[in-house]
Amino acid sequence: MMETKALDQQKINLLLVDDHQLFIDGLRSILGNHPRFSVWRTARDGREALQLLQYHKPDVVVMDLNMPRIDGQQAAAKALSMYPQLKILVVSMYYTASLQASLRNMGIGGFIPKDSDATVLIRAIEAIYEGGRYFVEQPDNAATDDENNQKSVRKKYNLTKREAEIIRLVRQNKTTQEIAEQLFVSPFTIETHRRNICAKLDIKGNNGLFLFAQQHVDI
Repeated sequence: MMETKALDQQKINLLLVDDHQLFIDGLRSILGNHPRFSVWRTARDGREALQLLQYHKPDVVVMDLNMPRIDGQQAAAKALSMYPQLKILVVSMYYTASLQASLRNMGIGGFIPKDSDATVLIRAIEAIYEGGRYFVEQPDNAATDDENNQKSVRKKYNLTKREAEIIRLVRQNKTTQEIAEQLFVSPFTIETHRRNICAKLDIKGNNGLFLFAQQHVDI
């Protein structure tokens, strides 16, 4: 009776998003041959994923971060703003405490490193599908490494701690008003910081700053 019930379980429909075909093929091989999963579609970047989501909502989206056109973090933020109930698992080579905190705050369902084995991948998808969250624990030295990386990037671009903090909030797609409220300062102060940051980075406008923030997840 239990075996029949297991066989009758509804399949979990998946959207796989990654710009490396070999990785997509590997995921499709692992998940497509598993009795619990059905690979609905694959996408090569965030823009293609967002287009597909207009027509169908998979049970779980398995998404990389570093992709062309629209990267995974930006695409996930946009997707969750339009479809708050969407369940997303991030699978990425980037592995820092600040990144995981950012993903949690966005409402991402889970994160696993790209070098995880198939058992972890399957467990993570099932946990997210069932309404839970699944974030792989950081190594003991991850917080220290993360802090050292952030200091190194700040030193490279001559950024203050407050400027780095604003860049991280910009990466979360927060407006000037939202950043000001979170940091308990005026919008004018945030705009001044934005101008100073752009001058240091030699970039122009909010779009340029947002792209920089997306490309430097270790800041």
